[in-house]
Amino acid sequence: MNDSVVGSVRDTVDSAVQRVSGGVHTAVDTVAGAAYRADSGVGEVRSAIRAQPISAALVVFALGYLFGRLGALIPAARR
Repeated sequence: MNDSVVGSVRDTVDSAVQRVSGGVHTAVDTVAGAAYRADSGVGEVRSAIRAQPISAALVVFALGYLFGRLGALIPAARR
């Protein structure tokens, strides 16, 4: 093979690898940011539950009731 063809293929592969590694780096940064935001959100929910446990329990029971009623609206699959 000609050296210019080999160099051109190598440059193409190198640029593709750099694009992929840049995309992976961006994805890792995005996931790390989401994990940090989720962790801080969990902390806020935890402090709200500790501040007013009875209200939090009532909200959880109400949501469970609503989800149960919505689940009853979905027809069961026939077998």
